[in-house]
Amino acid sequence: MFTCPACEQTINQASEICPYCGADLAPAPVAGRRTAQRKGLLATLAGALVLAGGVWAMVWFILPRPVIQPRAAAEAGAIAEMRQVQAVLASYKLREGTYPSTIDQVAGQASRFFAGARRQGYFLVYQPGPQGAGGNVVRFVVLGRPEFYGYSNFYLDQTGVIRSTSDNRPATSGDPPIH
Repeated sequence: MFTCPACEQTINQASEICPYCGADLAPAPVAGRRTAQRKGLLATLAGALVLAGGVWAMVWFILPRPVIQPRAAAEAGAIAEMRQVQAVLASYKLREGTYPSTIDQVAGQASRFFAGARRQGYFLVYQPGPQGAGGNVVRFVVLGRPEFYGYSNFYLDQTGVIRSTSDNRPATSGDPPIH
């Protein structure tokens, strides 16, 4: 005979439930290999998530975040820098009788304006035109290319008119002028 662990009444050893107190006498299932594997897998997954969260937090706090200008401010800043580059190029033409064949010829005066446009999220690209009589460069183009999608592209040439497009391509002389 067997004694119920809950009420200490003598009961049949084959009983799964005590007839006196109703206690469950069935043996608890033994954790098998699959249960142990699941627990190990869950522990590994939880550890990986904690590690990934730690790395993300370190990156978030350590790496500097880029300063992104609002679209209107970035575009206005780029246009202002392009006008300054135009002034440098016009001054060079007055002195030399030609536009520079490379931007390096006016880098001392123009580099800060190229850097200023870069801070606004724009890359300025100088393209000299073909050489005319006597090897003089008679035309130029300065393109303002945005770093961020959705910002306008700009085009400036020796006429001083800045043209723009919101399409994701370089602006051209056929695009409408800005006002």
